[in-house]
Amino acid sequence: MWGTEFSGPEAARRNVLEGVVNIICDQKDSDKDALALIEHLLRSLGMRLVYMDSLSHDTHLAYVSHIAHISSFALANTVLEKEKEEETIFNLASSGFESTVRLAKSNSETWVPVFKQNKENVLDVLNEYISQLRKFKSSLEKENWTYLNELIESSNKIKKVLDKKQQDKNQPAGLINKA
Repeated sequence: MWGTEFSGPEAARRNVLEGVVNIICDQKDSDKDALALIEHLLRSLGMRLVYMDSLSHDTHLAYVSHIAHISSFALANTVLEKEKEEETIFNLASSGFESTVRLAKSNSETWVPVFKQNKENVLDVLNEYISQLRKFKSSLEKENWTYLNELIESSNKIKKVLDKKQQDKNQPAGLINKA
């Protein structure tokens, strides 16, 4: 899977799909010749293929894609609401802030239908995200620095997952079967 916050022909880039995962849903329900053709096409673009059923697809994308967009939209709105001086945002926004709100530049015409179609899964992961935010808020309010440290250290486990993703992305195009 690949994309940016930009859209239109000017956002096109060369070789962007090399090593990128393409999810093929419900392969058993697909015409075998059509499936073989699309698999060949995607592999020729250097893509890695993942197979899963469409319900799993919607669930997993809510967890790793849709919540990231909502989080970015919400953070951008929070900063715009609280920080009224655009120059301050411009001068103080670090690369961390910029990368965190990068998705907030995404097109609403793309994301409203996605959220609408996958509403139940998005609400599920959004409830968990709010629960996690409450843990951070509570640890700050109660000055429970030990728990805050535990929350941060727990989140650091994502590094191992993302490092593995980077290693896998550098491997030749292939097959990942999640069916």
